[in-house]
Amino acid sequence: MQRRSVRLRVTLAAAGLFAVALTVASFALVRSVHNNLSDEIERTNQEQLDKIAEQVAAGTPPAEVQLPNGGPGGQPNFRAVGPGGAPIVIPGSDNPNNRRPPRGPDPTAQARRTVETTTGQVTLIVERSLAEVDSTVDSITDALFVGVPLLVVLVGLLTWWIAGRALRPVEAIRAEAAEITASTIHRRVPEPPTDDEIGRLARTMNSMLDRLEESSLRQRRFVSDASHELRSPVAAIRAQVEVALRKGDDANWPEVAQRVLEEDERLATAVTELLELARAEESAEAEQIEVDLDEVVLEETARVRRVPIDTSRVSAGRVRGSAPQLARVVRNLLDNACRHASSKVEVALAARDGSVWLAVDDDGPGVPPSDRARVFDRFMRLDEGRARDAGGMGLGLSMVKAIVERHGGQVAVAEAPIGGARFTVRLPTN
Repeated sequence: MQRRSVRLRVTLAAAGLFAVALTVASFALVRSVHNNLSDEIERTNQEQLDKIAEQVAAGTPPAEVQLPNGGPGGQPNFRAVGPGGAPIVIPGSDNPNNRRPPRGPDPTAQARRTVETTTGQVTLIVERSLAEVDSTVDSITDALFVGVPLLVVLVGLLTWWIAGRALRPVEAIRAEAAEITASTIHRRVPEPPTDDEIGRLARTMNSMLDRLEESSLRQRRFVSDASHELRSPVAAIRAQVEVALRKGDDANWPEVAQRVLEEDERLATAVTELLELARAEESAEAEQIEVDLDEVVLEETARVRRVPIDTSRVSAGRVRGSAPQLARVVRNLLDNACRHASSKVEVALAARDGSVWLAVDDDGPGVPPSDRARVFDRFMRLDEGRARDAGGMGLGLSMVKAIVERHGGQVAVAEAPIGGARFTVRLPTN
């Protein structure tokens, strides 16, 4: 029952609301029928009394008046009361004595009128039984007592069936989603061929599963590549120590310590890069502020001492984003350019067309066109950059791409006018 609780609640709500509405409508119908029939009888009584009163006022004795034809409710009872309260017989009435109303428990509708005659005031009375009204109302009430519950049950069954059909795709989606685990994340929930809320829900869930699968694959590749890259300095440290231990006192321990420290520094750098990349891609949104990107560029270039950097083409440019992350973008691009430059690096910054453009050029070997699409992949180091003294694990440019895309921008690589590689970053101004 818990599995169908929504279906049950919808059915009960629909049947309950229909029952309340139909009950109120039934009461209103019965009351309306009763009032309409009673009003019709009273109107007919008044019309017939007016006709008799016209005859009496014209001088016709009450005993000689011509009675009108009967109307709804059956033939009425006509009475007349003369001066002093003496009853006057009206031939043709249901009560020949005309001394009192018809006996019995049935209610009556009565109309009376006083007419001035030559012999004094005469009170004319017409009475009609309401038994036919009550009978009609009782028949309608009996029919409603049977019909209303049947209609409520019918509406409940119809709602149950409709709700079941409507919720069937939801149950199929739920059942499939319950079967999806980390090892079966490639599976997708069924999408109904409709453009209603359920169809959009299924498509949204599949879109979410696509993103989760992509994230899972990316994380698995990241862990695999990171493990491979971290294994190298760890193995180097172990090899250095094992060789030194075999030599014993003959080993050059200061040299061993220096090599171990170098590998340890390389390992620490790798771990730092991995953590920064994870923060750039997976962390919550950083605080967004107005950042003068030209000031960030000048601050980052001021710390570089290895290669001369030309900043003469750096002009004002303001973007909205995270200052630390944008500084990381500039720093990584400068480090990459300095690592591969032969003699110089040039930096340009300008604002145009609603964007801020940053270009970092070096006069190194450049990036072959065939490698430009994959140079931003994680752990990607081209043949020229795989020498150990080149530094890094191939994560710097991946970090640049992740941060730039998080800020709604784009990054690309092309050939620089000075002969090497040009890395271009475009960021929106707002």
